[in-house]
Amino acid sequence: MRALVASIALLLVACSKPAKQPQVVSALEKLADAPSKMVLYSLDPQDHHDGGLHTDTVFHGFGVLGKAEITDTNEQRALLRALARGASENDDHAAACFNPRHAVHVEQNGHSLDFTICFECLKIQTQGFEPDGFLTSDSPQSTFDQSLQTHHLPLASK
Repeated sequence: MRALVASIALLLVACSKPAKQPQVVSALEKLADAPSKMVLYSLDPQDHHDGGLHTDTVFHGFGVLGKAEITDTNEQRALLRALARGASENDDHAAACFNPRHAVHVEQNGHSLDFTICFECLKIQTQGFEPDGFLTSDSPQSTFDQSLQTHHLPLASK
């Protein structure tokens, strides 16, 4: 009986899909456990400026359509866990564009982290986070779109 249980356990481990980008997933899940301040942005990918430009109306080179501070810790966790899930689901595919319509600014323990997100090409550019960028699936988009809608923020058309 023990041999059968051990064989089944080994088979389940062998057949389970390993997490993609494990360091990214782990860092995002850790961040989700203790976020402190979060701002969600709706971006206009057509309103492109110098990539280093970051002001009240431009988020890392892209025009801001709207922004909202996310104070509910459950919503903060949901957004960050959605990013972790997307990173774990990506199968190394991405498109050549970068048309971000979503972004998140997180402050934790005196550190600022920015995520500029394009669900069209499945790329996320980061500032203050290692690595400087990572790939995602499109599954987090519904979570982000719902948050934009909840906070009455517009979403740029495709």
